[in-house]
Amino acid sequence: MILGVHSATFVKNWQEDITPYIHKCKEAGFKSVEISLLGQTPESAKEISNLASDLNISLTCTTGLSKEEDISSNDPNIRKNGEEALKRAINMTSIMNSHLLTGVVHSAWGISNTLGKDKEDKFKNSSTSIKKISNLLTEQNIKLGIEPLNRYETDFINTVDEGLKLCELIDHPNVGLLLDVYHMNIEEKNICQSIEKAKDKLFHLQVAENDRGIPGTGSINWLEIFNTLKKINYNQNVSLEMFIQANVDTSKDLFTWRNIENDPYDAIVRSFIFLNEHLNA
Repeated sequence: MILGVHSATFVKNWQEDITPYIHKCKEAGFKSVEISLLGQTPESAKEISNLASDLNISLTCTTGLSKEEDISSNDPNIRKNGEEALKRAINMTSIMNSHLLTGVVHSAWGISNTLGKDKEDKFKNSSTSIKKISNLLTEQNIKLGIEPLNRYETDFINTVDEGLKLCELIDHPNVGLLLDVYHMNIEEKNICQSIEKAKDKLFHLQVAENDRGIPGTGSINWLEIFNTLKKINYNQNVSLEMFIQANVDTSKDLFTWRNIENDPYDAIVRSFIFLNEHLNA
């Protein structure tokens, strides 16, 4: 499996130059780095792509839609904004020479004004909009991973079952799921059974401990998860996505009100040792 780490582990704000952190991820042993497209430009994307190529690092990309870009909305103008935002994100992913774009790509991040009462409309609207941009995914050879989020971060797609329902409505080979163990630990009755259910639609896996810190230091049963990944022959990216820094500009977006780990570099080194031992032994 390809072990990666999200650059958001380090950043103080979304506009920060992340190139120094790509070097740190390489030094820690990771073969892949996950890049948030928030705050990136075509120029910075090209610079990141060149550096990754020089370091023999592969890239994966994540993004999110704002309330003005919510493709699950009943407002056609807002959905149009979202479709254009997804097109820009796909093009930025291509500039980075990446073939995977994941995240909150199916609706706006956050709790909507309807408080979960119009999910069927959201399924219809979101699937219709993603169908409209699916040809671009094919042209750019990019897979789109829809991320179920926990109940405190969205009132739309919370579970693997809901994510698979949206995938079925879209019915495109380049559209699947990003599963994040942190969210699954809150929402799934059984994490491993849900991973098995996703199977071929599992495009990407993000990992962090139950407190969003270093895997292996909390209550999640990682051995069962690792065995399940091997059982379904998953051999794609496993990205460390820890949000561990308080009192930085990103912490209010990520609900990090205390330092979960004190040193980001030490945290990714310890995480790599744990993940590599169990996934690439």
